[in-house]
Amino acid sequence: MIKKPLKIIIADDNHFFCDALKDSLNIHVELNVTNTFTTLKELIKFTNYNNLDVLILDINFNGESSLDFIDQIKKENKGFKIIALTTMNNNFIKEKAINNGVDFFVGKDGNLENFKEIILNCFVNKTIKKNKTSSKITIDNYTFTKRKLEILQALYIHSDKKEKELSAILNITESSLKSHKRELFEITNTKSTPELIKFGIKKSLIIS
Repeated sequence: MIKKPLKIIIADDNHFFCDALKDSLNIHVELNVTNTFTTLKELIKFTNYNNLDVLILDINFNGESSLDFIDQIKKENKGFKIIALTTMNNNFIKEKAINNGVDFFVGKDGNLENFKEIILNCFVNKTIKKNKTSSKITIDNYTFTKRKLEILQALYIHSDKKEKELSAILNITESSLKSHKRELFEITNTKSTPELIKFGIKKSLIIS
């Protein structure tokens, strides 16, 4: 049982969404949204010097993945729970979120009418279990290995690199990289790297 309102902060790069979610949660006596943040820099500064119970965190911050900053967000204060609230609602992103330290994953495209219960349940659940991971990820009707998805993201992140440079970054041979790319073209029905990257962004496999 919650004896006092939970101290909650919201981090999303959309200012209007932050305000709307704050107003919708603060109608509940069990919840108290005290702060909202639209930049990761300000969020990290706050979480490392202030106490809170729950962080509601968007994944895509103006092209940066907040999942890559979890260690900084929890650097000095590890006692709060993180709920990822995002439009990037697929198993690949969800698994990465949980593995990076997110406690609960909610899609923005889902029904948020029971969001209060999700927050309360997340807070009282002291043992977060990670799902068993699979070597393959299926999104829509497309099936990828995790390595293929890593290479897809690398093609976007290092789009200015030549294949020789990219293969060194990925620690694979240049011929292996070319083989992976050919297989990605076949899986996604694309014919070029730019088309492949557009596919990844559209399917929320790449944070752009």
